[in-house]
Amino acid sequence: MYQGNLAQPHPLLPTLLRRILQEVIGDGSRWLTAKLGKHDDLLPELVGDARLFLILSEDVSQPVAERRAEYHEDHLDIQVLLTGREWMGVGPFTGPHSRADHPHPDLFFVDTPAQSLVALLPGDFVIFPPGELHTPLCTPQAPASLRKIVVKVHRSLLPE
Repeated sequence: MYQGNLAQPHPLLPTLLRRILQEVIGDGSRWLTAKLGKHDDLLPELVGDARLFLILSEDVSQPVAERRAEYHEDHLDIQVLLTGREWMGVGPFTGPHSRADHPHPDLFFVDTPAQSLVALLPGDFVIFPPGELHTPLCTPQAPASLRKIVVKVHRSLLPE
């Protein structure tokens, strides 16, 4: 996991991820009024390429005990909070993959509880490489609305 804020430089990230954060997300303001749903016109050289897309959503956080952890085998997640507050459960997945629910392509749910919680404020982001367990949309308090971006980057676009 890598955690940061849109207002800070990210020199340790690979070029593609820095470009997504700087050129696609920017300071996040353009996404505050953008149409919810899937966007795949992110970078000129990858327009229409199913290996890179963004999902803009509005959701309601839930107590961590009510959320299930997830991981993805083929995609890296860049999750950016635009409004509200979100706690993200993180921690290694040591259980057998055969016990994971697999309701959608490249989405696996497990009942492994998060070992740690990371607090996110607007402008904060976290990056989860393929296979890393995370529990999004958590709150330690009362559920609340939030708006966020999840960018999916297929592993074939990532440096070796």
